Amino acid sequence: MNFNERRLSTLLQTPAIPLTWDSILKECERIEKDHAHIRSEFQWALDYKRFQVEVARGNRSAGLIALRAAIGAAPENADILGDYKNYVAKPAIVENIVLIVTTKKNEEKAAKLAWQFDKGNIQYLIVSGSDTASIAHIRALQVDASDSYEGRPKKVAAALTWIYENVGSNVGVLKVDDEMTLQDAAKLQRSLTKMAAENGYAGMPVALSQFDRCSHWGKCDDPAMNRRVYGRPVLRAWADGKAYYLGPGAVEKIVFSLMRFPGSFEGEFYEEKLVGDVLLFEGVALTPMANYAEFGLGIASVSSASRSLSQSLSLSASPTLSPSPLGSGAASRLSKIL
Repeated sequence: MNFNERRLSTLLQTPAIPLTWDSILKECERIEKDHAHIRSEFQWALDYKRFQVEVARGNRSAGLIALRAAIGAAPENADILGDYKNYVAKPAIVENIVLIVTTKKNEEKAAKLAWQFDKGNIQYLIVSGSDTASIAHIRALQVDASDSYEGRPKKVAAALTWIYENVGSNVGVLKVDDEMTLQDAAKLQRSLTKMAAENGYAGMPVALSQFDRCSHWGKCDDPAMNRRVYGRPVLRAWADGKAYYLGPGAVEKIVFSLMRFPGSFEGEFYEEKLVGDVLLFEGVALTPMANYAEFGLGIASVSSASRSLSQSLSLSASPTLSPSPLGSGAASRLSKIL
């Protein structure tokens, strides 16, 4: 055992009691400052020791941050994951909850949908990011993620984590966009009860042949991303992001997977595809739904002005194309597009 390991061993054996809390945290900082490289097999132990101190101090928020960091450094360590599960476990106060994922600029749309859920006696939260002003609503939740379009994957993941840690580890979640509308509250209640019992993943499958790798262009706050083509592979169909359901088991798998492997967010612009990919790796199949009406939901009607603009653009499109020099299937596909 070398010096570094002896020093760490001494630290780990120090009991987390009021007389040692401060010294343990400072020693963790000194070890990290003294060594440019700390093997992950040791780094997780430093973070776990921080977790023990914060738990002893009654600081739940800081304890969770340290515990998540330990899990990220040792994602294959089932014992740490078990500690996390036991630490946040609590009886659920609801069986299902709807997450209205929105932004501060779409506050009015989200509030309108929330009013419909209130009338239907359906539990919900309005979720936005923390880098803008909060939404003025009693059911609003700001999570530690950007409110930008490109921040949606982390925003949804943070919201699911918040539900798991604060509402209950056996809660089903229906994620909806703010453009949705509630058409039949009783049907939605029945649908949620049924899907909670099935404990799976359900929604309208995305048509892979129509997947647009540039659909985020013009929506991102980062100008560079508005010209960056989506580069991750398509693995299978995933549920369209306007509305999809995650049973308690699926929620837990997503929370655990993204906590263990935060690199999954890299290069990911589309939250619904991230959810689908994670559940593919976790062995959870998608239960296909024919339409949003199966949820008791619909899409808010498009304004007549928007329809007129769409029709004008369609009529102005050129119907012809000069001969292409391509002799492969690409030319054939190009002709079909145009």
